[in-house]
Amino acid sequence: MCVFVCDNSLSAFVMRIVLLLALLTVGECDNTKVLGQIGNNITLPCRYDAKKHGPVHVCWGRGDIPKSKCSDQIIATDGHKVIEGTRVSSRYQLQGLLNDGDVSLTILNLTESDAGRYGCRAEIPGWFNDEKHHIDLSVERNAVTTTSAPSTRETWSPRPDCRYTESQSDDCDRECPYFL
Repeated sequence: MCVFVCDNSLSAFVMRIVLLLALLTVGECDNTKVLGQIGNNITLPCRYDAKKHGPVHVCWGRGDIPKSKCSDQIIATDGHKVIEGTRVSSRYQLQGLLNDGDVSLTILNLTESDAGRYGCRAEIPGWFNDEKHHIDLSVERNAVTTTSAPSTRETWSPRPDCRYTESQSDDCDRECPYFL
């Protein structure tokens, strides 16, 4: 009897640990959709609470965010400034106030190949504390703008019929009061 109870307690304990670990690995993650136009600049939002956590390492990558760091990393910051060795193109900029936790990514001169999923990871100290944000960027061509010369609009409306005979020609205005 004791063996059964002990096994049951051990089993319940193990299940609690597994459940706790599963919940902890989820972390904070959201998904945002952004639409940009070719040739324009676009900013992909990403923020963390710098007042609470202080300046932290943040990385941006293409695709889904892996269990640690960033996949296909395109730029990163140490919390104060961009780590220049991590920037893969001068088109990628972190123009927000990094010390305040604004690590939004600005992509200059958007191209079709920029479309896709981006991931931002703020590496918050402690186990399973990282803040993760996914942004799906869609890119569309600019609408074709055409210009044309201003048009003039002429309106025409028929005048009321005016019937007269040669003898009544002087009275025509009285017979047709709407004649202009």
